[in-house]
Amino acid sequence: MDTTVAIVLPVAVAVLLVLLIVSKGVKIIKEKEVMVVERFGRFHTILTPGFHVIIPFVDTPRTHHQKYIVDVNARLTLVDKRNLSTISTQNEVLDFPKQPVITRDNAAIFLDAVLQYSITSPKTYIYSVQNLPHLLSVLLQAQIRNVAGSLDVDQIIEDTAQMDRVSGLMDAASVQYGVKISMVKIQRVDAGRLSQVLAAKKQADLNNKEIIIQAKASKQTTVINSEGNRDRMIKESEGEAQQALSRARGEAQAIVNAANAEARSIKEISKVVTRSGEDPLRYLLALKYIDVMRQIISLRQTEVQLMPFETTFLQTIKGFGLNTVAPKY
Repeated sequence: MDTTVAIVLPVAVAVLLVLLIVSKGVKIIKEKEVMVVERFGRFHTILTPGFHVIIPFVDTPRTHHQKYIVDVNARLTLVDKRNLSTISTQNEVLDFPKQPVITRDNAAIFLDAVLQYSITSPKTYIYSVQNLPHLLSVLLQAQIRNVAGSLDVDQIIEDTAQMDRVSGLMDAASVQYGVKISMVKIQRVDAGRLSQVLAAKKQADLNNKEIIIQAKASKQTTVINSEGNRDRMIKESEGEAQQALSRARGEAQAIVNAANAEARSIKEISKVVTRSGEDPLRYLLALKYIDVMRQIISLRQTEVQLMPFETTFLQTIKGFGLNTVAPKY
């Protein structure tokens, strides 16, 4: 019995030592994971996915932990992961609790943000930060407050894309930790009763815009009608002016024709009177006098008084040198 114990005990101890050495020296790394290995407390290498053997008690994995609060189904949940020996390099999503912010117009609202990240430099990450999710939560809160403080509340509520630049700011701030921020998205904006006020304001703005559009359309219609009337009046005026010009030209031509005819008539009369031995000028003046007297007599308010011998008329005729015969009674 003692002999058996003496044999089995060393064997068991040896097996335990072998198992311990194997557990400490053999490392199997899964896909999308890496392991940072230290030798005597200093960085030695990074183990990629696959089978690896390290020196037990000489080479040791560098561990890290993650402790943070997430929003799961509208309930806050504490996540606590300790002594993690591997580092995930795949995309991770963190749904943080609502963040209180103050907008540019001094409105207090809550923003529910989700963040997606990946570790691109395991060595930088493992030696820069111990609790990455908590660090990202603090950075996200600071950047959201910074961006939201430069916007009005209605801009954030109506278009959450205004907050997209938070992603770029987060990515720039997390590079020093070996982390890549691929997305920051605002899932929900909680403004309480302020949302109703903004909705009413938006509706009022839409109504005002509709009124303005209708007024502009009415004004445009009035302008078009006015321009049409103006063009019509201009064309009518041009037509009337053209007609007046044509009439004036016709009348002028008629006057010219009449004057030419009269000139020819006077010329012929002068020839005849001259052959008869009379002065043609006196003859023409007598004709003109008779014509004037006829026009005077034809006026409505002209009163004609006949004298016994028409002495005035005879004297005038004699003045022209014409032969006159006084009537006898």
